[in-house]
Parts: sequence; C-alpha cells; structure tokens
Amino acid sequence: MSQTKAPSLREVMPSTAKWVDDRRAEHGAAFVNEQIRLALSGQAGHFYAMERGHVLGTPFPSDHPIYPDQEFAVMIGCSFAAFMATPKKEAADGAH
Repeated sequence: MSQTKAPSLREVMPSTAKWVDDRRAEHGAAFVNEQIRLALSGQAGHFYAMERGHVLGTPFPSDHPIYPDQEFAVMIGCSFAAFMATPKKEAADGAH
C-alpha cells in the first residue's frame, strides 16, 4: 500500500503563505516565525489564519484589538483572512 504525501501548506493555503512571506519582509523572519510558533503551540494573540476551509494558529482572544476583525471574517465566511500580532514599538527615547 503506497502512502500519499500530504500537500504542503503553500499548496493548501497559498494566500496565507504569501501573506506570511510579506510579514517576514516587513517585520523580519525571526519575529514572524516566533509568532507562528507560539500560535501553533496553542497560545492566543499571536497568529491565526483561515483559507478555503483550512485554519492555522490560535484565534485571538475576545479582549484583543484584532478580535473584531477576526470575528467579522469568520461570520461572513471569508475565503482568506490572516491576523498576526505586530512588534511592539520601542519608545522614541529608548526607554522601555
């Protein structure tokens, strides 16, 4: 009996893959990869995507500013939607 190779994420969720690539160019691969890793480990508030019936990541909690957009995408049944936390901006004077 032959085993069928599972399709890659890029094949199943091509719009998501492009969106993630764009975020890597914008925020850096290390930041984006960490957000995805955290979301795949079940931590909310980092990354969530849906495309053509597939989902990846963990939904944002209801008290997060992204939540209304996420909820809207789910309610209208978007064929593609992706959400990711953004890097925190450092204070202009260098204070934390």
